[in-house]
Amino acid sequence: MLALAVIVVLILALAGTLHKLASARAAQVRADAALEAERRLHEQAEASHRTRLGELERATAEKVALLQGNREQFRQEMQAISGEVLRGATEQVAELAAQARKADHESANGELRLRAAEITAAVAPIAEHLKDVQTQVRNLERERRATQATVRQMCETTATELGRLRLETGALVSALKRPQVRGSWGEMQLKNVVRVAGMTDHVDFHTQVTVDGDEGTRLHPDMTVHLPTGRDIVVDSKVPLDAYLTALEATGDEERDRHLDRHAAQLRTHLDALATKAYHAKLERSAEFVVCFVPNEACYVAALDRDPGLLERGAGKGVLIATPTTLLALLHATHYGWRQAEVEQSALEIAAAGRELHKRCATFLASFAKVGRQLTSATEAYNASVGSLEGRVLPQLRRLDDLGAASEKELAVPVGIDSVARALTVPEAAGGEITVLGPGEASAA
Repeated sequence: MLALAVIVVLILALAGTLHKLASARAAQVRADAALEAERRLHEQAEASHRTRLGELERATAEKVALLQGNREQFRQEMQAISGEVLRGATEQVAELAAQARKADHESANGELRLRAAEITAAVAPIAEHLKDVQTQVRNLERERRATQATVRQMCETTATELGRLRLETGALVSALKRPQVRGSWGEMQLKNVVRVAGMTDHVDFHTQVTVDGDEGTRLHPDMTVHLPTGRDIVVDSKVPLDAYLTALEATGDEERDRHLDRHAAQLRTHLDALATKAYHAKLERSAEFVVCFVPNEACYVAALDRDPGLLERGAGKGVLIATPTTLLALLHATHYGWRQAEVEQSALEIAAAGRELHKRCATFLASFAKVGRQLTSATEAYNASVGSLEGRVLPQLRRLDDLGAASEKELAVPVGIDSVARALTVPEAAGGEITVLGPGEASAA
């Protein structure tokens, strides 16, 4: 704003100077025009006024000298005027600039104080928030350090446990390479699945079931599952795991692949062997298939990855492959069937008990009705006896009283019974009624 005021003042001063310069230039132009007119007149009159040439030349020289002197004087005057105008304009501009700076400074100070107050008011919540953030950052840092220490401890514990697990896994693999241990492990897995499925009461293990095989051999199914329909499902858990366990210890991919291929071939051969045992032909209640139990999901997946047709191959020969998960689903379905059968059996037993209760109640009610009829007959006989007593015996006894032949005891005269036994009515099972009638009542039928 101050610079703009200075520029305006300078422009005004320069405009005045330029106006004076323009006026002087116009005077010079007019003088030049007059000189040019006289020169033309001189040229025109040269032929006739040769005699006056010298005078005219002198006059012209004087005029030229005068004009040059006037021009120099005019130039000096213009320089003096321009310097004076410029000095005045500069002083005026400086004064205006000082006033503008002073006003701007005061305005800027006031605005600065106002902005400072606004900024302070705006920054105060931010400062409080920054304090809260710093507190939270310190808390987070403490928590991070504590968490880092916990994670470090957990990592150390995990590393220790992994080392121990690696040793135990190696020991387990070494143990499972022994057929007896492997058989016990498979049987244990089988029993765990049966226990989880709640089928303990409907399962027999190999110590309870034997089958006569070919050439006089004895076959022992690892487990026999009893179905509620009266059929049995044979489960075999003698799966070969030698190649699979060897593959787990392999150090190279090529060696591992070779052992896994051998593992798939062993499982395929085992399926064929189970199919040839024909349990369904040797067990009277056996289903048309036998279950080959693989006690480890990864073991079955590894074989299936090498031979995707294992499941179809076994099913085509009446051998179903089951892992703990699928066997658990099968046993759960069987257990549900047993529960439905038990519910049905309970319903039949309840119906039989109801029929027996109805029969016994009918017998009791018949006897009870007979008691009612006998009570009615006894009441009638009693009333007849009372009437006979009152008409035949009591008059004689009263006569003895009158004759003074009575004893010291008073005679207790019996009273007749007016009420009779109530008729008994009970509903029948078929919706009819059994009615026990009192004396003298006739049946509605």
